[in-house]
Amino acid sequence: MEKTLPKRRKGAKRIQKRDRDATQLALIEAGEALFSRHGFHGVTLDMLAKTSGANKALVSYYFGSKEGLYDAVIAAIVTDVVGAVSASLDEGADPVRNFRSYIRALAHAFAARPSFPAILMREYIGGSMQEREGPFRQVLQFYRMTERLYEAGRKKKVFRKLDPHKLHLSIIGPLIHFSLTIEFRARTVERLSRDIGNPNVEEFSRHLESLILDGVKRVEPRGRDGKPA
Repeated sequence: MEKTLPKRRKGAKRIQKRDRDATQLALIEAGEALFSRHGFHGVTLDMLAKTSGANKALVSYYFGSKEGLYDAVIAAIVTDVVGAVSASLDEGADPVRNFRSYIRALAHAFAARPSFPAILMREYIGGSMQEREGPFRQVLQFYRMTERLYEAGRKKKVFRKLDPHKLHLSIIGPLIHFSLTIEFRARTVERLSRDIGNPNVEEFSRHLESLILDGVKRVEPRGRDGKPA
C-alpha cells in the first residue's frame, strides 16, 4: 500500500518567505533608525543586529553589505514618501493648486518620518554614501517632482521663469529644518521663549506655500488703470 507524503513544501516555502520578509524589514527599520542617529559610518553590524534582533551575518546575506542595506533603507523611505506625495497630486489639476498640495504633502511626509531628513542632513554635512549612484538616483526623485510640477505651471503660463533647482532648494531646505527641529522646539520654546510661537506642520506648510507661490506665480503687467497691459 502506497504511503502519501504530507504536503509540506508549499507551506514551508510560505513560512520561509514570511520569515525572510520579516527579517529584511526588521533590518531596514533598524538601519533607518540607526543611520538617522549615527550616520552610515557610525553604525556597526553589531548595532544593526541588536536593534533588529537578527543575526548580523544576515545583513550580508540579504543585502550584500552594509552599503547594500543603506541603499535599501533609502529606497524604502523614498518609495513611501514619494508614494504619499504623489497620492496628493492630480496631474491634470490647476498647476497652482497642485504645487500647493505638493508642498503641503512634503511637509507632512517629512514631519511624519523625521529619520529621513536626519539621514539627508548627515549626508549633506559630512557623508559620502549618497554620492553613489543608487542613493543619489533615489533622492533625485524629489527634485524631478518639483521640476515636473513647475514646468506644468510654465506650460500653462501661470509660473514665471525660474531656475527649478533653486526653487527646489527653497522648498526642501525649510522643510528639512522644520522637521529636524520639531522636538527641539517642543522642549524649549514653551519653556524659554513662548513669545516666538511654535507652528505645527500644517501652519508651517501653509506659510511656506504662500512664500513659494508668491515668488513663483507669474504677475501680469498692468497699466496705470490697473488693467492688464
